[in-house]
Amino acid sequence: MRKKDIIKKSEDFTRIIKKKNGFSSSFFIIDTERNKEGKALFGITFVHNIGKAVIRNKLKRRIKAIIDNNKNSFEKGLNYIIIIKKEAINASYKELEKDLLKLFSKTKEKNNE
Repeated sequence: MRKKDIIKKSEDFTRIIKKKNGFSSSFFIIDTERNKEGKALFGITFVHNIGKAVIRNKLKRRIKAIIDNNKNSFEKGLNYIIIIKKEAINASYKELEKDLLKLFSKTKEKNNE
């Protein structure tokens, strides 16, 4: 994931999360919002300060790798906020990938209706 594909501003996170336009699973909550740029932007955060920084950074790297390896699974023109739940700490990469791709497909279906 390139740096220009990342949402960094706190106001953007707050605005998108308050809309509650998304889905939840056992490991993630995804909230979405349309953007004018025509490309997908991502923000990654946690429900609470879970684990130590090493664990949080490892999970963020895994999520970024999943996004990079599955570029066709998400819809262009959307801002995605991915909120990682505490249960994701003990999950394997394959479990995280399966769960996240399922949520991406749900958001894609919802926005194509």
